[in-house]
Amino acid sequence: MKKINKILLMSMIACLGYSCDDILEEDIQNNQIITLNPKEGDSIAGNTVQFLWEGLEGADSYRVQVYRESNLVTDTTVSTYPFTEVLIEGSYQWRIKGQNFAYETPYTFPVVFTVTPSDNLSNQTLILTSPSDNIYTNNTTIIFTWNPIPSAISYTFELIKVTGSGDITVFLEEEIQSTSLELDAVVIDSDAQYKWQVKAVNETSETNFFSRGFFIDTEAPLVPSLVSPDLDEEFEVGEDISFSWTFGADPGNVVSSVSSFYEIASDQDFQTIIISDVITPTSINLTFENSGSYYWRVRGEDEAGNIGGFDQNGKFIIGE
Repeated sequence: MKKINKILLMSMIACLGYSCDDILEEDIQNNQIITLNPKEGDSIAGNTVQFLWEGLEGADSYRVQVYRESNLVTDTTVSTYPFTEVLIEGSYQWRIKGQNFAYETPYTFPVVFTVTPSDNLSNQTLILTSPSDNIYTNNTTIIFTWNPIPSAISYTFELIKVTGSGDITVFLEEEIQSTSLELDAVVIDSDAQYKWQVKAVNETSETNFFSRGFFIDTEAPLVPSLVSPDLDEEFEVGEDISFSWTFGADPGNVVSSVSSFYEIASDQDFQTIIISDVITPTSINLTFENSGSYYWRVRGEDEAGNIGGFDQNGKFIIGE
């Protein structure tokens, strides 16, 4: 027992001079990552490059850097491998290092490879650019865009409505010559979850469909109910006051997250606003250093851009 206590004491003393994480992490500074793909001199046909290396015991993550003509085009940290990147035609170098909380290996010696065009689209990647994945919006006119693939002749676009009973294709267009498409409320005609997907096509091959999602929410947040303080409730100067309110259940088909915009004024018409802010919770604590009557109101603003009405029936009094 005395020996165990002595070991614990030594560990505690060591932690005083060093981070305990440094002591617990494996020192990998003298190790070297072994790269597997791409190899030196490889030529990758198409735009999709898979980077692969041997995992290193003691490394929690890996930092991958890719250069094109001495310009850094990729600098990312990943915890799993292989890592896949989409690159345009050109000559590249890549390197990698392993790391944990306390230590890191040296970077590997740069590996040179090239990316060349390919008429075979089957293993190439189509990059969707806008709108962002899984956004909430109240705008029913949307411009969809994606990056070109040089060997593609045209693109196929599909818009799908996601419902509880299954997916429904609401729009499909083939042989699109550009890399953008605008749809309006004639097509996007209801609040719902949607998925849009595009594939590139040429005379002999095509990519897979690449997809993103978005949510249409045009329903404004409900007018909130002010819970506390009570109407005309009195407090002392400097007293901590708890303000709270509730929005109730959103009746819309799509429910985007709601933030609260609150204002506190010294007049009932809210011409002299002394405090205002947008917060996520539906409560806040405040103190006031000047006596008098104060008025407060709250409205909801959701992630889709909808703005609800104010409940402005709040009034409280700070006594002398």
